[in-house]
Amino acid sequence: MGRSTVFALVATAFLCGTLAAPAGAETTKTTIATVDAETPISAGDGWLVWSVPVAGGWALDAYHHGTVSQLPVATRPQPFDASVGTNAAGAPVVTFSRCPRTPTMRDVGETQVKGGALLEPRSGTGCRIHVLTFSSEHETRPAIPDPAGTSDTTPAMWHGQVTFARRAPGHGQVWQIMSWLPQTPRRVVTLRHGAIPSRCPGESGDCTRPAHGEVEALARNGQIVTFLWHVESPGVIGEGAWEVRVDQLASGRSSLAAAGFGHEACTGPLAPGELEYVWPEPPVAASRTVLFAQLEGFDCFTGFGSVLGSYLAGAERASSGKFANTVLGLAKEGSTLYALVPGPAPAGADSPSCAPTDPCSLERVTEPTLTLQPAAPTPPFSE
Repeated sequence: MGRSTVFALVATAFLCGTLAAPAGAETTKTTIATVDAETPISAGDGWLVWSVPVAGGWALDAYHHGTVSQLPVATRPQPFDASVGTNAAGAPVVTFSRCPRTPTMRDVGETQVKGGALLEPRSGTGCRIHVLTFSSEHETRPAIPDPAGTSDTTPAMWHGQVTFARRAPGHGQVWQIMSWLPQTPRRVVTLRHGAIPSRCPGESGDCTRPAHGEVEALARNGQIVTFLWHVESPGVIGEGAWEVRVDQLASGRSSLAAAGFGHEACTGPLAPGELEYVWPEPPVAASRTVLFAQLEGFDCFTGFGSVLGSYLAGAERASSGKFANTVLGLAKEGSTLYALVPGPAPAGADSPSCAPTDPCSLERVTEPTLTLQPAAPTPPFSE
């Protein structure tokens, strides 16, 4: 991917201004593990999980009670879309999908290295939800109805209730957000998915190219479901449009926490510190608050930093703050914030990344000071 042709993302969730160098309070670091490939991370109930490359695919590692160990699950061809949650009895579990054709993962940024934290859903087929209970070390498949042609990914479980993204033949290329309860095993409830343009510019009737809407990451707790939504349509501004969405489970209300779209970057002179791209990262559900990091690139792909976004569902209020260090993924348990932290980007790299020669560290980090943002996010497409 050449620098003169790269398509980048620009956030509309909040205005960060220019960023000449990462700022904010210095983090207090506690390294848990060294990770040589980018991976989703998830935490809860005393557990932190992430994927690691091994012979034959990817394994699932966990940190618990001060010890890192490999979980007793079969490998996957791609990093696990894993999420820590609880089963109906309140015991901690980790959910993930298994597929005849496993979707590929892509990294956060422009490097396109091995691994990744964001799912490319349409590259997989026939995926089904699986659950590992930590205490029994036993992997099971919930009795979620799975009509022919469906594919289920990015699951998250809360006291036995499973929320996941589904591709279903009756909905074309628009992924659905589904919820299933073991108490009513034959019923699957549909929640609100991300926004889709209602029409196409210059076309009076139906769009000649149907819209695509996909879920690249999902998280939930007892109050909200949040997901990263990727949308493609003739009505989309630029390339690579995305939204961070929030569904409130009690009211059914869906709201927009952040949004962005793509544009061509680094094709001419730029002011020092002028942002060229913003890549969204998987969101984290924490009570009624959604947390999500964004990777920023500036100075023609020679400088990088990260911003933390925070959105309070119900209050429709967004805040942001700059991390002291670049991060490529977040997880949170209680007051503890974990992050995948890369080292300095290699010379000539378009983004920081995790690789065997330049590994990342999985760390406890300090949440930056957040500032309330006056502007509300807007959808990344025109109606």
